[in-house]
Amino acid sequence: MRWPLRNQIMLPMIGVMLAALVGVSALNAYLSGRKVKQQIEHQLQEVTATLSESTFPLTEAVLRQMRGLTGAEFVLVGDSGQVMAWTVDADDLSFVNSAPVQTQLQQTEELTLGKPIYVGDQWYFHTAAELQRHNALEQTVRLHILFPEQRYREVWRQAVYPPLLIGAGALFVVVLVAAFVASRIVRPMLRLQAEVGRIAEGDFRGVELPHRDDEVRDLSESVSRMAKLLSRYEDEVRHNERLHTLNQLGSGIAHQMRNSATGCRLAIELHQRECRAENGCDCLEVANRQITLMEKQLKRFLSLGKPSTKPTGAVDLTKLIENTLPLLQPYARHVGVSLEWSSATEQFTIDGDADALEQVLLNLLLNAIEAASQCGGDTSPQIRQARVTIQLDRHEHGRIFLEVEDTGAGPSCSVRQKLFEPFITDKSDGTGLGLSVAQEIAEQHGGEIRWRRRDNTTRFTLELPHQKGALTSLETECVEIARS
Repeated sequence: MRWPLRNQIMLPMIGVMLAALVGVSALNAYLSGRKVKQQIEHQLQEVTATLSESTFPLTEAVLRQMRGLTGAEFVLVGDSGQVMAWTVDADDLSFVNSAPVQTQLQQTEELTLGKPIYVGDQWYFHTAAELQRHNALEQTVRLHILFPEQRYREVWRQAVYPPLLIGAGALFVVVLVAAFVASRIVRPMLRLQAEVGRIAEGDFRGVELPHRDDEVRDLSESVSRMAKLLSRYEDEVRHNERLHTLNQLGSGIAHQMRNSATGCRLAIELHQRECRAENGCDCLEVANRQITLMEKQLKRFLSLGKPSTKPTGAVDLTKLIENTLPLLQPYARHVGVSLEWSSATEQFTIDGDADALEQVLLNLLLNAIEAASQCGGDTSPQIRQARVTIQLDRHEHGRIFLEVEDTGAGPSCSVRQKLFEPFITDKSDGTGLGLSVAQEIAEQHGGEIRWRRRDNTTRFTLELPHQKGALTSLETECVEIARS
């Protein structure tokens, strides 16, 4: 059976307070009722003692005055059994002969109310005592005292009901307070339960934290951290699933394309030998390099997910750029984009895989050419011609920066935050793998790729560590001078 947290908090609290209030109220009511009875008995005892010590005759008028003071009825009976005076409104007073009588009261004795008897038309608490009159006759009389039960009940209720009502009011307040406290504790828990349910359904947004700094807030923070970790794990799982699917689906296609590219390259080489004998043909050389590059990329695709066993070595970035630009010049001229590159006099050498770095450079340059070609008609003063600029620079801490800048519009706002994630692209015919693969290769070489948009241009910067032991152009010149 479900036992809600609200009931677990509220019901025990109410039960304890109920038991405490009922016990206190009952005890208070009992003591109040007992005190009322003792007060009545003490008052009657004082009256009896006063009448016993008095010397004036106990007439009916005197007894009526005593009734006005005490609220009790009196019947005075002589030692022979005759009724001498009375205040009770009843025709039959025969009970005086059968009712028990206390002996003469001493100072240490107490007068107690007896059992109720029915006299006239109502019930009375009855008690009787012998009085030793100190008068000339020194007579002994019996005084019967009748205290109305109805009056006793009224006095008792006046003494007992207030504590009970106060206890009931306190219990009501305790119930309200317990319900309020339970609600304040349970409400954040219910909200947290809803948030956890939302996370369980796949919505990994952070949890809204309660305003009070307590254990529930700590639990909410833990759940929020768990949601962020789950979101990260989900992205990693999806990324791995995409790569696994891409590897499975593309391996067969890549294998067939590689075989076809190999056959095409052999045919071009044979044709190139025949053409070289007659006249030089740079177009065939470029086509042959393109086919060779395609073979390398297909081979890399087939080894996707496998540990790389290819040894790394010194890579001259200047030569890498100069060897890569001829592959892209025909395409750049076709789309109306100029490639601007000034060969650096300084040597920029890093440790790495030349083929992998060539793939990174190709991806960055192709993206820049495509972006610049789409904005070639821009008439703003800053952009008069679609162009792509390549620069090499060295940081003072030994880092090398390869910058590719284009005059295109830059990535759209929808993909800027996830530009380097797989399958993220704003191109209608793109796959979203170029920058992701380029960033992965850069990280494998201890570097990274960044980008920024400024002055109507988009700049991608490949940052790589300088080769240990490599000399700058100034250092090389100093060494040559020293040797000479």
